[in-house]
Amino acid sequence: MIIMLVGNDPTLKKRFQSFFTPLGYSVIQYSRPLKAMDNMDEVAPQILVCCTSDYPRHWKLIIKQLRESRTRDESVAILAVPKDFPAEEANKAAFLGVNILYPERMETLEDFQELNVRISRYVTPPERPQFNTWIPGKEDKVSFIFRHPEEYRMVSGRFTELNPAGGVFRPDDPADIQELKTGTIIENGSLKAGDSLLSLNARIIRNSGTLSLAFVEFSDDGFQDLLEEMNMHVSTI
Repeated sequence: MIIMLVGNDPTLKKRFQSFFTPLGYSVIQYSRPLKAMDNMDEVAPQILVCCTSDYPRHWKLIIKQLRESRTRDESVAILAVPKDFPAEEANKAAFLGVNILYPERMETLEDFQELNVRISRYVTPPERPQFNTWIPGKEDKVSFIFRHPEEYRMVSGRFTELNPAGGVFRPDDPADIQELKTGTIIENGSLKAGDSLLSLNARIIRNSGTLSLAFVEFSDDGFQDLLEEMNMHVSTI
């Protein structure tokens, strides 16, 4: 399945690839809207993302062309919009057949997780998602340390399961996490995976003596570094 990006930001494709390629999508980007329109029929994207701030006039032509050959059920049209996107423009987008208006600031893992949830309402995801779980062995160095969000003491332990979206954390001392509640955000945790040291924020999904965590945001290129580290331990991610 193809995600077609129409936007000026040269880092946009890399950010989309980091999240969506492991899910089975291919990502292509056009920085020139007319070139995107020329290739629209050939590419036939299942998902189109157009940045309205970059192309305040062209986005309407791009959506119109898409809808001439593909319905809302056949191709998901997404506009990346600023916070002050006018209501009048939003109405035009709905009339032209846009499926989703989404904030143009797409940077964190949580941003892409939410976007994927919304996309999945319209299209069936690739048949075989490629997020495999890494079960680190005793010889693997997958430690995690963070400051307790309420008591401000350090909590240390290791991941017993890990994938690019999150994992299961087992503390060295179970008493350290007894009071942590579902929904709590762990900020600036340090994950040591192999030779990589990653700084990240995570949300607690469940506390059952171990913490089930969903990664929210990585510093710098942390998400890509995690993918590369996992790639050495599982056959497909």
